[in-house]
Amino acid sequence: MPRPFPDLRDLLVKIEAISVNPVDTKLRAGAQLAGPPILGLDAIGTVESAGPEVELFEAGDRIWYACDATRLGSYAEYGLVDERIAGRRPVSVSSAQAAALPLTAITGWELLFDRLKVPESGGNGQSPLVVDASGGVGSILVQLASKLTALTVIGTASRAATQTWVREFGAPCHRSWHTAPGSIYCCRH
Repeated sequence: MPRPFPDLRDLLVKIEAISVNPVDTKLRAGAQLAGPPILGLDAIGTVESAGPEVELFEAGDRIWYACDATRLGSYAEYGLVDERIAGRRPVSVSSAQAAALPLTAITGWELLFDRLKVPESGGNGQSPLVVDASGGVGSILVQLASKLTALTVIGTASRAATQTWVREFGAPCHRSWHTAPGSIYCCRH
């Protein structure tokens, strides 16, 4: 594929790391794309160039983003992203670790604050149940809720290792109820 050219608000990104999400595998299974399909939603990379109306970034900036599903994906050397859906990549984790975050993080954030309308620092006395709190979106949701709200987080995890992990990032267990073999509910009190 030829290197893409940035339009008005686009960033041309040299992609450094990507992740594979469950949605990527589903899209791959049913892909009906014209030409070579380029899938992938999460990306970490360096801005190579920018469109004429870009205001937020410049060449050399290291960014992360979840691709717009109407465009070519992140499984490529270079990609285009509208600057308004990109952010500066976190520096506290590796590129590979950071690449696993954009789609799950935005999904968790939108669920908690946009859909459920929990105010930041609010939600005292409310207890959301996070099913599969050790999964991608669930683990981010537990962390966001435990750090940014007053919610009592209730999460499910089935294996001892994932139960420990869920406790460590925001749903420490003071009591547990086994409702099915291997299931545990972990509560933050």
